Parts: sequence; C-alpha cells; structure tokens
Amino acid sequence: MVENFKVCFKPISNDTLDIRFIKWNNNNFSSVILNVDGSCLGSPIRAGFGGVLRNYASFYLSGFSGYIHNSSDILQVELLAIYQGLLLAKSMNIDAIVCYSYSLHGINLIKGLPMKYHVHVVLIQDIKDLLEQCADFMVKPMCRFYGQANVQILGVHTIREGNQCADFMVKLGSLSNVDLLIHPSPPDDIMSLLKNDAAGTFFPRN
Repeated sequence: MVENFKVCFKPISNDTLDIRFIKWNNNNFSSVILNVDGSCLGSPIRAGFGGVLRNYASFYLSGFSGYIHNSSDILQVELLAIYQGLLLAKSMNIDAIVCYSYSLHGINLIKGLPMKYHVHVVLIQDIKDLLEQCADFMVKPMCRFYGQANVQILGVHTIREGNQCADFMVKLGSLSNVDLLIHPSPPDDIMSLLKNDAAGTFFPRN
C-alpha cells in the first residue's frame, strides 16, 4: 500500500509537463463574444460576478459587474454571471453570441436535462428560459447551444488565461456593494487587458 501511494503522489518532472497556450476567444468564433466569471474571495468572503461583451475583433460593446450579499456559493455566482450576461446580450438585441465561462459545471447543468431537486434549480431554469426566448435550441455535445434562424448561442468552457477581462469585472463586483452595475464603456484599468486580447496574445498554461 505504501508503494502504491508513492507512485500516486510521485512528483511530475518538468520535462513531462504539457504546456498549452491560451488566448481570448481561443476557438476563433466570429460572432459576439461574452466572457463571464464569478468568485468568492477574501475574509470575510465577498462574492462577485462579472462579464464583458465584445465583437470578434475584441471591440468592447458592454460589460457588467455585481456583488452577492452574504454568499459563499461559487456555483451560484458562476450561474448568475451566465444569466446576467445573456440578459444583457438580449437587451442589446444581439442575435449571435458565444459565451465563454470558467465554470464547466455550470455549463453542463444548463445543457443537461431538466431537474427538480438541485439547490439552484430556479436559476438554472431561468437561464434555460432565457435561451428559449432567444430561439428554440438543441443541446449539442462540447457544451454548445445552437439556435434556429439567425440566432446562435454557444456555451464554451474556458480557463483563466482566456478570461482575464471577465476576471477584472468580477473583482469590481466583489469590491462594490452594488447588486448589478452595467458598464457601457470600459473601465480605465481594463484597457491593457483589452489590448492584449485584441492583439491575440497567448498565455502559457500547464
């Protein structure tokens, strides 16, 4: 048993690490891009969420941030970020959108079968209803949602390196006491991140 544990926890040599290079809109979609994220950080914990809407060339369209009072439920925060991002896109009459989210669990819950007893069943159903309002859609593999006619909604998992502007908005939300704040123009401190994304800068990820 000791030998088995040694094998399981044997350090991995740096020579065997598989380094990936990640950038914004890593899959090169050509529609409007929505990046969302959420976090529960600090002591006491402050839960924030946020997101950014851009076109495929990284031109800033809008953004949002918010704070959830008395919460440390990261899944709730991630789902709320998706919901508020889609709601903002709908209000702007955007008919083709790719939603990048750090929460693979959240995306899988949204694309999964209806459920009755999940703790966040109401929020999950609200997101599903919002998607149905945009268009009738079929759930496809790889976390994608496809609509009909001219409406296209895709949900794609991403990691931090490709989601830095959304992470910036999350920090704005967690530092505020505002339930939801829309940012029609980009905050000054996000400009360098937007420029990196527009230039297609790659970031290493082990």
